[in-house]
Amino acid sequence: MIKINSPIAMSKEIRYDSDSLGTLPIPMEAYYGVHTERGRQNFDVSGVTIGRFNQFIACLAMVKKAAALANVEIGAMKESIGEAIVQAADDIIEGRISMSNFPVDIIQGGGCVSTHMNINEVIANRANEIITGEKGYEFVHPNNHVNMGQSTNDVVPTALKLTLHFYLNDLMVSLKKLESILIEKQKEFAGFVKLARTCLQDAIPITFGQTFSAYVAIVSRGIKQLKNQAEYCLELPLGATAVGTSLGSRNGYLEAVYPKLQEVTGLPVQKTPNFFDGLSNGDFFVDISGTVKAVATGLSKMATDLRILSSGSRTGMMEIVLPPVQAGSSIMPGKVNPSFPELINQVAYQVCGNDVTVTMACEGIELDLNIWDSIISKCLFESCELLTKSTSLFADKCIKGIRVNVEECHTQAERTLAIAVVVAIIYGYDVGVKVAKQAHKEDISVKEAAIKLGIISPELAEEILDPVMLTDIERSSQIINQMADQQKAKTKERIKEIPKRTRKKIFDVMLRMAWADGNLAQEEILVMEIAADALQLNMGREEVAEAIKNKPKKLGKFSNLQTKDKALIYMSAAWLASVDDNIAISEVELLDEIRDSLDLGDKNAFEMSRAVKKIREEKAELVPQWEDFPWWEELENLLDKVLDMELIA
Repeated sequence: MIKINSPIAMSKEIRYDSDSLGTLPIPMEAYYGVHTERGRQNFDVSGVTIGRFNQFIACLAMVKKAAALANVEIGAMKESIGEAIVQAADDIIEGRISMSNFPVDIIQGGGCVSTHMNINEVIANRANEIITGEKGYEFVHPNNHVNMGQSTNDVVPTALKLTLHFYLNDLMVSLKKLESILIEKQKEFAGFVKLARTCLQDAIPITFGQTFSAYVAIVSRGIKQLKNQAEYCLELPLGATAVGTSLGSRNGYLEAVYPKLQEVTGLPVQKTPNFFDGLSNGDFFVDISGTVKAVATGLSKMATDLRILSSGSRTGMMEIVLPPVQAGSSIMPGKVNPSFPELINQVAYQVCGNDVTVTMACEGIELDLNIWDSIISKCLFESCELLTKSTSLFADKCIKGIRVNVEECHTQAERTLAIAVVVAIIYGYDVGVKVAKQAHKEDISVKEAAIKLGIISPELAEEILDPVMLTDIERSSQIINQMADQQKAKTKERIKEIPKRTRKKIFDVMLRMAWADGNLAQEEILVMEIAADALQLNMGREEVAEAIKNKPKKLGKFSNLQTKDKALIYMSAAWLASVDDNIAISEVELLDEIRDSLDLGDKNAFEMSRAVKKIREEKAELVPQWEDFPWWEELENLLDKVLDMELIA
């Protein structure tokens, strides 16, 4: 393996720094010291240093600056030393000190002491240089002065939360850019119809504007959630010192440090309500990671949609065209890949992996301190940076340039068999199935099939089977409800044409079925009221109540009835017995009695019972808004079906 040394490691001029473990050489130009060098040597594992995240380093410096100002204010630190620390911190914040001075690996053991001592040593060396012109700790010491009243345990999580605040705000800026472009696309594509797909199969028509409204919604929701998380980042544990007791800080420090930190950061930071909670629990980081993951997976879903919708360019779905950004193959000329959606997918996979790591780290906290800030910070910083950069690119180089293949989409929307649901709503499920099968068999549209079968006139088909109309809930509902009402009116007219004598016999037999168990329940009384209405017997509630008051007598023979009338009577009784999905023995016995009275025979009775079951099952298969089919419409539907049946005398 080839090892490439860092610029600092290649320096020939060195100085020496010592601690209790001994002396180590330090590059002369470096501002860090022995503790940093030991950390650099001990934890050279990921190749990613804390200096890679300059916002984190700046936030550490802000904390040090605020602490120095507070310690000067309460008289714990000499003003000259405090001023030098403040100036050194400003040099870091404003980028005058190179990030190469922070060479400690972001993943490290020891509860982030190496990170903390790195910032302490750099500030101490630079502060001494400001005072004396030379690096060293003669006037400003990394522990005694830069770290006065502080601990790794409260400084690092404070800087971590501040950094996350800035990162989340940066991410929100990128998401707002994406949101704005998506809203523009939603408006631009509002009138472009396409085929919706569920379970990767053809569904009913939808517009691209409606599809993009869902993309807008998930991005907007993500922005709102990130905003809340960014605000929570400003509740800090600074001043807790080692375990939450504030041991080591001077009187007045806590009261002074938060106003100073507000001045330094320009943010409304405040003390967390419970220091012990702030140091020993990590659920906050799990929440942030979860929110970032939710944003990433939402964007990834959008990216996957775009990859599928743009698949082709000759044999795929070909609904949209993504802007070409580079050649898609080293061997296939003219191939263009969905590069930026693929980028978003991969970023999401990385973010999800980071989320697992954060979750495990926070679950692994034990006793009084979260010692896993190093891995938590790496994962969260990386996730935020990846999403911030990729989202902005995704918005500019992909979403902004999407074009819709309008003709292809309209053709697909017209040809979907799912449009047959409109036919089913108006004319019944059987008719809808018939039309769909015909369309599939002949490879024609539902509209063409419905016209060919003579179910709908060409003029009406143009209106009610127009895919664009079906995407407008108000317009489609109005037309479909109007047509459904017309169809219901036709059904009522057909029932009215059944001889009144037959309709009265249907009612009497149903009443006898209701009394089959020797008792008439309240719901059965309601059913008989509904049956009287469906049969159009012009009976008021009092007349129905009077008719059902007394238990009916046994049935005699039915004479002078046509086969159709017998079927209407028997199947109405069978329907009433089955509506509660639990046919009692007494009801079975009564059905046998009705069969004999009608002189139907076992075979005819069996076929009729099976037909009733099929009609009821078809009702259950209708579209969701018909699941609450009212009693009278179900009975009317049954009577209408019987009138269409071909019966053998």
